[in-house]
Amino acid sequence: MKRLFFILLASNMAYSAIAQDPANNNKVDSIWKPKHFAQDALLSRWVVDVNLLGGGASQTYSSLNNIGNYYNGISSVSNTGKLTFSNGIAYGFDAQLAYFFGHKNNFGIGVGFMYLEEQGDAKLDQYHVEYQSTDNNNSTFRQLITANGPIKEQLRISNMNIPLLLKYKHRFSNRWGITADAGALFNLQMKSMYNSNANFNYEAVYKLVGTGTDVTAVFDNTPNPSATQDHIITKSEYVRVNPGQDVNNYFNNTLRNAGYNVGLGIQPNKNSGSVSYTTGSVGLLVQPGVNYYFSDMVALNLGLYFVYQPFSNTTAATGNMLTNKLGDYSSVLGTTKDVTNMSYGLNAGVRIYLGKGKDSDGDGIPDRLDRCPDVFGSIRFNGCPDSDGDGIADIDDACPHVPGIVKFHGCPDSDGDGIPDADDACPYTPGLAKYKGCPDRDGDGIIDKDDLCPDKAGLAIYKGCPDTDGDGIPDNEDACPTVPGVAEYHGCPAPPPPAANDDSKVSTPILFEVDRTIVHKSSYPTLIEAAKRLNDQAESFVIVDGYTDNSGSKSHNKVLSMNRAKAVKQHLVNMGIDPKRIKIVGHSEENPVAPNDTPENRLKNRRAVMHLSLGE
Repeated sequence: MKRLFFILLASNMAYSAIAQDPANNNKVDSIWKPKHFAQDALLSRWVVDVNLLGGGASQTYSSLNNIGNYYNGISSVSNTGKLTFSNGIAYGFDAQLAYFFGHKNNFGIGVGFMYLEEQGDAKLDQYHVEYQSTDNNNSTFRQLITANGPIKEQLRISNMNIPLLLKYKHRFSNRWGITADAGALFNLQMKSMYNSNANFNYEAVYKLVGTGTDVTAVFDNTPNPSATQDHIITKSEYVRVNPGQDVNNYFNNTLRNAGYNVGLGIQPNKNSGSVSYTTGSVGLLVQPGVNYYFSDMVALNLGLYFVYQPFSNTTAATGNMLTNKLGDYSSVLGTTKDVTNMSYGLNAGVRIYLGKGKDSDGDGIPDRLDRCPDVFGSIRFNGCPDSDGDGIADIDDACPHVPGIVKFHGCPDSDGDGIPDADDACPYTPGLAKYKGCPDRDGDGIIDKDDLCPDKAGLAIYKGCPDTDGDGIPDNEDACPTVPGVAEYHGCPAPPPPAANDDSKVSTPILFEVDRTIVHKSSYPTLIEAAKRLNDQAESFVIVDGYTDNSGSKSHNKVLSMNRAKAVKQHLVNMGIDPKRIKIVGHSEENPVAPNDTPENRLKNRRAVMHLSLGE
């Protein structure tokens, strides 16, 4: 066992020396070592643990009252004693192969071999039995056996197990980590080798019946045999009757030579042997500890261990007796039915990570040291790529596909307003932080991207546009923004009613064919009359409203109505009217002049209507 300890200790020191060898470590530190320590997920999944164990041991016994194993045992005067264990120590080793799984490699399963050698003393107090026996002359008598003091057996216990453990590990710095292992122990051998100090007095009581030559001995099972009726061969009786005589010579020579099974201070013919408990017992092992990492491949284990094992003793059967004849002896463990074995103490050993791990992305950096093990990267960035070439690894770059600056975690500030593009609602226009990087050029408190009139201070109710003429119609919707008007005429003043003889000509609607924008020649007189009136009044203007029937979609009709208004405008422009004096509006299918239920009525709705404002 000492050789085994020295071999394990030497192995531990050798691994430590390798882990600290500068020639070995330089490569790891200068090439592979990441800025941050290699966490559990980056270490190899396969681990070997080898630990030295040392500490205390204890056993508790449940013993059979084996007076029943003696023929006609007299339980009222017998005492098979109480068995206890003391002075227990344990030492040994365990070796386990473990595989860790999961995304972080924190949990694993391990299996291996564990050997413990335990030492201690098993002590049996106040052993005394009385029962029916037969001597060498086939005479029946009452046998008395008394232990001279406590019976102590020095035990050396060989305990071999297969541990099956659930393992946990967590590396929280470059040098330190913790482990916690717990699981079942499947016992291969639990063998106790003993060396006993047993020493017994063998005494006898004969009860004689009959007279003359017809005298026979019978078993007397009374609690207190009478000296007047029985032949009592005990040390106390002989000393009482024969004071000053050599009682040892009388028992050990005279009576033994005469065939009696008696003697004083008799030691067993064989006071050593072994007792094996039932194999296959399932116990418990708990093994917490602290790891000191010499490198990403070798760590020192320092911690505690606790072993709990219940056993049954199949040899504790009927017929087992501690001693019967002179010199016979069976271990005090022979009467134990159930044994609870516990060991506890310190463990010190080495943890070895097998291999360098996979290189999933093929960048030459093992996964356990690669901050980006699934993406091809470079040593400069600890295995991560720098897609945008800004000198910031993608894993640390909030904008990995756009060159940026460290100040903004790799994101650019395209407009230079001190707000990174990732947080800038207007990344290409300098703005203010209070508007999330957007400008407010007109200073009306409405950012430009939400301001319909970003160059003129306006009001929120008009989405940032002003109402210059105060008519309640914002300038962007007002055809006459400097003159108060009405909504019906798009912010312009209502025109005076036309003269009676001219009204029909000007207000006559211009009709269109289905889905067409061509102005028919039949409408030219109306256009000519409108152009004439506009030419006569230099300050006048015209509003052209385009309409459709309901046969198309709303989006299509909106565009079609606007195009019909544009067609009318173009004819007026061709007639010499300044386009600035012509306003056009598309109303889609709104405001029909007839129900859209017949072709004739739908024709009436496919129209453009001119409203002239001729001034005063």
